[in-house]
Amino acid sequence: MRTTYLLGIIIFLVVVLPLVGLIFGVGWIRLAAQIILTIVLVVVIGATGVFGYICIKAQARKWGAGLILVAIICLLLIFWLWTGKPLLI
Repeated sequence: MRTTYLLGIIIFLVVVLPLVGLIFGVGWIRLAAQIILTIVLVVVIGATGVFGYICIKAQARKWGAGLILVAIICLLLIFWLWTGKPLLI
């Protein structure tokens, strides 16, 4: 039970607070939020890319393709995060 609370607090601190800083912050606060969210998204890209590759090698092509798609979406989110322009629109 305590582990779940700790995990929830960590997710809140690493994801939600930088999002608030990105939306409402200016200057250094916005820059710090961009850096933290970029690090989180890079970790997500790495994990989904590696696991997607493993799934493709294990003949689970649908799972692998889905995870590779998640990694591509994270790349698009990083682009939007730093430029402010959505890439697909």
